[in-house]
Amino acid sequence: MAVALALAGSGCVLHVNRDLAPPSDFKYEPQPAVTPFESFDREPVVLSEPFDETRKHEIVHISFPSSGRNGNPENLVQGQYFRSKEPGRKSLVVVMPIWGTSDYPPAKISEGYARRAGNDTHVIWIYGDTPVFPWNELSSAPTEESFRELAHDSVERYRAAVVDMRRLVDWAAAQPEIDPDRIAFVGFSMSALVTATLLANEPRIAGGVLMMGAARFSDVFALCRNRAGDVRNHAMRAFGWTIDEYRDFFQELFEPADPVRFEGRYDPTKILMIDAMFDDCMPETSRAALWEITGHPERVTFLYQHRSTFYSLTPLGLNVSRRKIYRFLDDIVGEDRACVGHGRARAFEFLDLDHHFVERRLHGIDARGREV
Repeated sequence: MAVALALAGSGCVLHVNRDLAPPSDFKYEPQPAVTPFESFDREPVVLSEPFDETRKHEIVHISFPSSGRNGNPENLVQGQYFRSKEPGRKSLVVVMPIWGTSDYPPAKISEGYARRAGNDTHVIWIYGDTPVFPWNELSSAPTEESFRELAHDSVERYRAAVVDMRRLVDWAAAQPEIDPDRIAFVGFSMSALVTATLLANEPRIAGGVLMMGAARFSDVFALCRNRAGDVRNHAMRAFGWTIDEYRDFFQELFEPADPVRFEGRYDPTKILMIDAMFDDCMPETSRAALWEITGHPERVTFLYQHRSTFYSLTPLGLNVSRRKIYRFLDDIVGEDRACVGHGRARAFEFLDLDHHFVERRLHGIDARGREV
């Protein structure tokens, strides 16, 4: 275990980097998807005309019908595709959203990694305007029946999110410009949970970043604060549920998606786990369970709470986690990946501003190409 402390100006980033071998009895074996994630329709994927470009990429909108009820008004999966201008098969990195909250982390990783990797990669940023969990509706549900209906609808949105990304991998693997052996995913918070379920059910994915994710979902529902805590408090106050009844309810709903169900389906050499020691949403029991079930992948733990850890993606946090994500992706899907050993301790590098990201905002254009 190594402890790294980085200081610059008035900011500091303190984190623990774990780099341990898998348990002696750990075994990994790629396996096909299981119920309820095993099937999907090959709905057409629609690409728009380019609406923006960088020196190395043209940027188009991407959309396709969801496999289920995903909460989108048009029931579509939508995103932004940074498509390399150079011919030939390139890697693909899919950046998942933080549903219903900030665009900043996925926008920064999408634009930043496209710029870093240049012509050798395509990047797809999946939009997350509609939350998987409608926290506001759940925390104000007038009856127990309506609460249960909303919770079951959230399960369907989660299932659809996993299956929709399997559909995206299926489409990507058939595209002449994408190398099917170099497809990776990056997930944050709730989408890290989805990405963990996805990795266990889609062996064609070369690797994944799980930032602020967890396993043992029932513990997350029982202990998470913030909006999830508001939902829990409402159910206990309005419907008279005990904490055990609340935990058991969500355990039954989400057990089919919980990573602890998928023993032996994770390759620890293909996973980067980033978490927070003082996380006030993902409890230590759940974070430890994720690390165990995935076979002790490289794990970087920041000494912060849930939301404040995302500052490590920004100049305020010296871009530490952004750098770690980029290096992991270089090792897993980069053009020279065979020559690089993943999982070693790496030195801190100074931040490098994403000039295209800044330039677009100076011209009144947001990350999705909309005027602001």
